[in-house]
Amino acid sequence: MLLERAELLIREGQEEAFSAAMKNEGVGMLASVAGVMSVALGRGVENPGKFMLLVEWENMEAHMAYNKAPVCGEIRALIGRFSRGGSMEHFQMD
Repeated sequence: MLLERAELLIREGQEEAFSAAMKNEGVGMLASVAGVMSVALGRGVENPGKFMLLVEWENMEAHMAYNKAPVCGEIRALIGRFSRGGSMEHFQMD
């Protein structure tokens, strides 16, 4: 299994709109992608403008296929409407 961890920094004043957009659209879009096992979105307690997106993938091949699919661009565009940056890492889970 591959775990993708994205830390998303959201523009001030856009946090509630981002949270709603992800709950109403983004999480479901991601969860429907072939090879996705689970999707979780959390919000920072100390820093409410920071969100953590965790996506469990069956394997790296599934994730790479997603990167080439149109839905990847749709999700990036959705996040990009609110984002002021962030970081992403992948972890191989045994």
